[in-house]
Amino acid sequence: MAQTVLRKGSKKRILLKVSGILFIFLLLLSAIGTYSLNAYINDKAVPVKDTLMSTGESKNLLAIFAHPDDEIMAAGTLHKLADEGVEITLLYLTKGESGPTGGIVSQDELGAEREKETKKVAEILNVEHLEILDYPDGGLVEADHAAIKKSITDIIRQTEPSTVISFDDTVGLYGHADHLLTGKLVKEILLEESYGVERFYQMTLPQPMIDTALKISKTFQERYPTDPEDGLPQPTVAIKMASEAREKISVVKAHKTQWEVTGDVQPLHDKLPYWIYYRIFNREYFAEVELD
Repeated sequence: MAQTVLRKGSKKRILLKVSGILFIFLLLLSAIGTYSLNAYINDKAVPVKDTLMSTGESKNLLAIFAHPDDEIMAAGTLHKLADEGVEITLLYLTKGESGPTGGIVSQDELGAEREKETKKVAEILNVEHLEILDYPDGGLVEADHAAIKKSITDIIRQTEPSTVISFDDTVGLYGHADHLLTGKLVKEILLEESYGVERFYQMTLPQPMIDTALKISKTFQERYPTDPEDGLPQPTVAIKMASEAREKISVVKAHKTQWEVTGDVQPLHDKLPYWIYYRIFNREYFAEVELD
């Protein structure tokens, strides 16, 4: 009887040891896979910084987007900046009323619903200042550009940012006309007169990440320029944001009506644990535009 109990105890200890070894092996395999994927999709030649703000400057930033959910691309950076004590204003030119509804609300209700989603995002990012304008979603190209520029300029004058973030002026991230026009108008405004803005950053992606998106994202495949010369601007700075993984995935999930869009432009984010996903996609990239 004693020998039987001893054998059972020995088997249990062996099983625990084997399980422990297997667990460690799986952890190592996961770490190696994460590191390899991270190295594959990032451009390590792009300088990495902890912040977009300079020491001693006024800590005030304005981020200008076309639609609610556009901030996802810079959400990790924005949360880090808010934690630094930077006063951030999020400005959206449209309510996103022409986008997909996700089967959650009717098309007529979408604009109001996306406003609610964006207010939730502001809470997640610890951003107190939120401006959502009422220009037509999907119709910025046909809208009054002078009026849009005046609206943006008015916000710049009110908030007096030292730093501005917006879209690029060559692609509009993946070829969205509203994104592209937003980037062009913001650049035009700041090149005509800086209004005290010291730095202007355009959200962008490194080539390895673009190549990956072209393989797995339908949106990029359909809209991104085929000629590399017409592509996104080369990044000049990367912000590591794996520490903001929880907040970033919370921002993605806050845009409930846009699950189809986020599922495509943030591929596999819902298939992997967020703390692994944002250790692979652990950098947000920006191209600084000279204002002098």
